[in-house]
Amino acid sequence: MKNTQTLIPVLALSLLAGCGEYSKDPVPELQKMRENAKVQIQQGPDKAREIVKTEIVEKEVVVVKEESTIDEKFIVITPDPQMTFNEGQTSQFKIRARVLVPGIEVKLTAAGLPEGARLERSQKEKDLYLLTWTPALYSIPANYAMKSYPVKITAEVTSANNQAEADKLKGLVREKEVNLFLFRNQEVPSELAVAGLTQEVNEGTLVPFTITVKVPGIDDKTPVKPTLVVSYDAVSYTAGNRFLELDGARYVMLDATKKDAEYLGDSKWKFTRVFDTKNISVQPQLAKDGTVLAGADGTRVRLSFKVYSPYGLSTPESLTQVKIRYAQPVTTPEVAK
Repeated sequence: MKNTQTLIPVLALSLLAGCGEYSKDPVPELQKMRENAKVQIQQGPDKAREIVKTEIVEKEVVVVKEESTIDEKFIVITPDPQMTFNEGQTSQFKIRARVLVPGIEVKLTAAGLPEGARLERSQKEKDLYLLTWTPALYSIPANYAMKSYPVKITAEVTSANNQAEADKLKGLVREKEVNLFLFRNQEVPSELAVAGLTQEVNEGTLVPFTITVKVPGIDDKTPVKPTLVVSYDAVSYTAGNRFLELDGARYVMLDATKKDAEYLGDSKWKFTRVFDTKNISVQPQLAKDGTVLAGADGTRVRLSFKVYSPYGLSTPESLTQVKIRYAQPVTTPEVAK
């Protein structure tokens, strides 16, 4: 293939010379072309072209953008769960308010608080507020057992790290709705005490006495007053005794001058009654076998007191034991009859 490429110029020159159109000496020129052809033969065939593809790779650059805006998400309001209150009782719950950015402070306010409730900043702990309330008695309607009060808690930014930051945050608030639950007082009546009815009374007398009791959640404004129940538990025989304890409730009568319960204040009530052995005949003392006990100088009786609130709650039964001393000693069963 290389020889063919070399001969073509030689033939061309010969033809031109024969036609008289080429005036130069063909020998030197021919010699030069042969030398050029020899150089080409020594170089060999053309090398394949090497194509270099340049690929541009963009390096990922991480840009750190500073947060310049603080919104309400940075304010956290955390109230105590289940804020429940009882009528007539003081209760206190905690509400915390803080900002997730150092140096910024907020103030809490509450809208819709029931009458008498107050929200105050704690003097002992930072970012803490105290919700205190003593609900008035009878705040709950008679046909309801519970009442809820929706309250809106608002946290507003009050100070920042600098004036520029304060200007940006001016008016920034966070709101949270909570419910206060009010229940009717469920504390049972207590502190029942009997005064004036001693362990021994004389037959044929009128002995006035009183029963005092504390009925939480009930005062003199109640439409329905507490109720006193006097009863006999029928536990007539006590081991070790040779006699029976009889019904003492039969001797308890209303005081004609003080029929109704009297309010003493601070949820305390007083009932006035009369132990009447003057108008009500005294039963003879019975032995444990149910026969009249000869030689007895009195009759042992027992009676129980129990007070109910208007809502059905009651004290435990309070037992009182009394000996009614006879005005005239009983010497024989016939006399006792």
